[in-house]
Amino acid sequence: MKKLAFSVFAAALAFGAEAVERVETTAAETESCSGYDGFYLGVGVAVVNDGYVVEDRFSSEIEKGSDYKTKLAASLALGFGGRIKEKAYLGLETGLDASQNSEYDDGNIRIGGLLPSVALKIGFIHPETRSMGYLKAGAAYSRTKRIDDDTSAVFHSCRWSPIVALGAEKLFGKNVRTRFEAEYRFRTNKTFNDVVNEDKKVESFKLTNRGAVTLRAMAIYTIKK
Repeated sequence: MKKLAFSVFAAALAFGAEAVERVETTAAETESCSGYDGFYLGVGVAVVNDGYVVEDRFSSEIEKGSDYKTKLAASLALGFGGRIKEKAYLGLETGLDASQNSEYDDGNIRIGGLLPSVALKIGFIHPETRSMGYLKAGAAYSRTKRIDDDTSAVFHSCRWSPIVALGAEKLFGKNVRTRFEAEYRFRTNKTFNDVVNEDKKVESFKLTNRGAVTLRAMAIYTIKK
């Protein structure tokens, strides 16, 4: 009977030690990933590929033109997020890509170089590697301007474009992490009617911001108290 009691006590002790070790391990993993929680700032660089399509509609014909460019941009991010049950992640982020304006057709068409955005961020954290994969979905504000060759009239197309992005982050230290991200901005367009050229002929045209691809590399700093 004493041997049986001793065996039960030893088994309970071993189980308790293992449970404590698991709790301590989980607590350590939880603490090691706390850099994903809270407000954060991000700075980095981006490669942006964007362009335009324009369709001039006359009474008897349609003329179409398009072009695109790839350029470098500085990227900024400001957001807030946190873990849900240690591995899931939810956040809200605003961003800004800043680059030179893209000019086409001898400067008659211009795409603005400042591109603000806002997006919801959903991710999954791997505690052992302190890394996270995520999906972002939101909208970006783009500005395109066209100057008419004949009348010098200026037409503005300012639109919120849907965006989606896939990315990965890796936490180093307590509150610094790196990010690599690929984003797609969907095309938007605006039609201008009753446009009069120098021959006094009524025409219309459609100005389209082409779908744009952006690749980013950033450093993220979580603001801790």
